[in-house]
Amino acid sequence: MDEFIRVLPRAMRDWPVTGGPDVWQVWDIDGEVVARVRSEPRSERVMGALRLPVLAVTIDLSDAGQTLAREFMRRFERGFHRGGG
Repeated sequence: MDEFIRVLPRAMRDWPVTGGPDVWQVWDIDGEVVARVRSEPRSERVMGALRLPVLAVTIDLSDAGQTLAREFMRRFERGFHRGGG
């Protein structure tokens, strides 16, 4: 959860992010709401000694037009992209 809270505003770059700790609003530079983001901790995944935190994230883009919604998702995906196989 801490990493999500740290990464979300950075991923949005010049778009302000307000709220927390479980619900945030993302605003565009004109002050319009682009997205509402909700997070909910889930049971961690355990594989032997490895424990992975799980966070369910819901994104509501219903107030955003298609262009803003696409830009939000581009920023979100780039900000939270992790390497892997």
